[in-house]
Amino acid sequence: MVAPGWGDGTCRHCQVGNTQICANVRWPGFGPYGGFAEYLPVPARYLIKVGKNLKFEELAPLTDAGLTTYRGIKKLRHSEALAPDRVIGVFGIGGLGAYAVQYAKLLGSGATVVAFARNSDKLAVAKAYGADHTINIKGKAAEDISKELAQLTGQKYLDAIIDCAGAPEIVQLATGLLGISGHYVDVGLVGDRIDIPLFPRVSREQTIQGSFWGNNNDLSEVMALAAAGKIEHTIKTFEFNQINEQLDLLRTGDIIGRAVLKF
Repeated sequence: MVAPGWGDGTCRHCQVGNTQICANVRWPGFGPYGGFAEYLPVPARYLIKVGKNLKFEELAPLTDAGLTTYRGIKKLRHSEALAPDRVIGVFGIGGLGAYAVQYAKLLGSGATVVAFARNSDKLAVAKAYGADHTINIKGKAAEDISKELAQLTGQKYLDAIIDCAGAPEIVQLATGLLGISGHYVDVGLVGDRIDIPLFPRVSREQTIQGSFWGNNNDLSEVMALAAAGKIEHTIKTFEFNQINEQLDLLRTGDIIGRAVLKF
């Protein structure tokens, strides 16, 4: 398996292993050897051994969706935002969110996991992967969603959030549901700007942070979970001549889980 985010090896971020946030980072799949190339040269230090029992189509999403959400959940755990009496919301149950739900159960210290999405089929996946509750937000006002959350969990605000969409409207909704001393981690990049009120962030002493991909240690931990059979996948494989068709489905949000190109 190839770890993403090749750093220059000399900056302070690389020195502690976070090569993916190196100022001079290089990304495999971007450049002369594209993301759809069958082969590409890789520095040996960015190769990670994987269990022989794992299939190619299961490995592929773990370097991206499976890695990104794992690091995000780790940030929430390290912030002490997760505990048995806490409620964590997972927003956006697509290729990333399906893994985020599983990590929230694995690393959440017993926190109640609630999945939020507009697609009932995607919410069914979240439920199958361990979400305690699901809420379909399509066409609903924020107040109604908050009331539904209270009916399900006994509280109308969330203690922790991982946003796997990053769309402006989702950010506004999610931050509005964030409670006092709540922690919000964004791993989604659908939008490019956000507009949220400042006062609640200060008066509620909330923490909002980004989480970008993951480092070699994060990926090694993900692979250990996968080798132990603790990660489930919703995968659709396709052939090289179907790339454009799958990209169109990705643009419209009609892919359930993760699509994997298999040569």
